Amino acid sequence: MNKLFAAFLILSFNVFADGVSDLNAFANNISSMSSEFSQVVLDKKGLKLQDVQGVMLFKRPNKFRWDYLKPYQNQIISDGDRLYMFDQDLRQVSINPIAKVAGSTPLLIIAGKNIEKYFTLKNIDDQSNNEESQNIKWVEAIPKEEGAGFSKVILGLSSNKLLVMKIVDAFEHTTTISFKNAKYNISLVDNDFLFKLPDGVDVVQSGAPLNAAASSSSNKNQDSEILTFINDWLSAWSSKDADLYLSKYAQDFKVPNGDSFSSWQNSRKQKIASQVKITIEIEEAKVIMKNENSARIQFKQKYTSDKFTEISNKSLMIKKVDGKWLIQEEILGK
Repeated sequence: MNKLFAAFLILSFNVFADGVSDLNAFANNISSMSSEFSQVVLDKKGLKLQDVQGVMLFKRPNKFRWDYLKPYQNQIISDGDRLYMFDQDLRQVSINPIAKVAGSTPLLIIAGKNIEKYFTLKNIDDQSNNEESQNIKWVEAIPKEEGAGFSKVILGLSSNKLLVMKIVDAFEHTTTISFKNAKYNISLVDNDFLFKLPDGVDVVQSGAPLNAAASSSSNKNQDSEILTFINDWLSAWSSKDADLYLSKYAQDFKVPNGDSFSSWQNSRKQKIASQVKITIEIEEAKVIMKNENSARIQFKQKYTSDKFTEISNKSLMIKKVDGKWLIQEEILGK
């Protein structure tokens, strides 16, 4: 079930008339929506792999929440800036900036504004030929982004209202989402789209600590603290302020090669002082919260000095001591 859920998170119909016009009218005229939904996943042979139910909300632009209620409880929530995906079985929350995943999230077809920026749209014909589908107009959306995790999305609309959505993933699994008891242009507030972090879960956060501007209020202080800490560490290193740089390390820092902490400090001071210029850049950063006082930060680091340039993968194990984040361990290659 976890693989199926994960496949739907990164993201999982038939058909006549002008579905594209109805979809554009839906995007332009429907500012919000609430609905019950059922979600069925079939493999490429038509065998049922998943059957779940829940409720959803959206508010343009880019705010939505999907609460899975039966037979398990998971969540997909966007506050407009970040996408939160909670897998209850794994006890894990992943966080991604919306700007980074906009082209690989089928749910933004429903809640977004500029659909054709990320998807190629075309009308398709009715394949089912049954009475129930005669009043449905269908449109196919192909992601423009390579490696989106799904090959296409098919949406069925009637009177400019969304009735059904199908997602075909890279494994040829088809996720069919049917909406019922939908309400449109209802009053929703931003608090309806705030993610509340469950206790005892791991947090995998992409995009941090490079930009903390987009942060839900529930994690804002924590994100800001870690961002400030990493930026101060990088700034001290780049400016060759060895004392400030070394103040970012805990007294029980796991020194490589078994040297004493004081010997390692003296060695680092000498190495920093010997460089005329130091530039540090990091990218592809992820923050994994172990608990409120412990985290792992993974990133790709580019170190440039007057003598050489080195690109490596690095992890920092950090902990909070007396209200301050400190580095407990550095791990190269991870």
